[in-house]
Amino acid sequence: MNHIVEMCNIRKFFGSIQVLKDFNLKLREGEKVVIIGPSGSGKSTVLRCINRLEPIQSGNIFFEGQEITDKTDLSMLRTKIGMVFQRFNLFPHKTVLENVIEAPFIVRGISRDKAQQIAMGLLDRVGLVDKCDSYPKELSGGQQQRVAIARALAMNPKIMLFDEPTSALDPELVGEVLLVMKRLAEEGMTMVVVTHEMDFAREVADRIIFMDQGVIVEEGVPIDIFENPVQERTKMFLKRIRY
Repeated sequence: MNHIVEMCNIRKFFGSIQVLKDFNLKLREGEKVVIIGPSGSGKSTVLRCINRLEPIQSGNIFFEGQEITDKTDLSMLRTKIGMVFQRFNLFPHKTVLENVIEAPFIVRGISRDKAQQIAMGLLDRVGLVDKCDSYPKELSGGQQQRVAIARALAMNPKIMLFDEPTSALDPELVGEVLLVMKRLAEEGMTMVVVTHEMDFAREVADRIIFMDQGVIVEEGVPIDIFENPVQERTKMFLKRIRY
């Protein structure tokens, strides 16, 4: 079985605090994994270690079979790993189109005309072609996050990482972002999603991982995790959030 990502015995510290404790994860190509758990459990840190935004203290990380644990040239790796953050991080002085064009044009060296063609196609996918000449400040939070998704997709990544992409949005704007993510899942994109949106997790995930205190407490298919969790800690968490 081909695994696009493997994390083996990962230990991650922030100062004296151990955030990941001998953490292991294998992700198949095309798989949709949703990570849930309380704040501070290490969920976002897992994503940041996959794309090497955070160094680890011990363990090994593999991407497409190649070890990337101590990789120093990360620019090419990050063209293959798209990431969408809680905050949109768009360039405020650039238009929507310019934000999406930036990475393929500068990093991958694609011609501006080709990059623009790719960008317009992606903006169409996220329903924002009509906003191509707008600036981020002119968009709603949901629209800005959809631009951020288009920008990540512009690099034609092999995997998409979503770090609580709806947590900064007003409730009425959450649905438009989740709809774009659902469509990506239906198209076969490999995805790891950290979220508190349990209905989305139930609908989209191939596998649910419940984390607490830097370890995987329980994992399984959505129906097992949500309807018949085994671990008491999982039961307590789900009861408290009233999914």
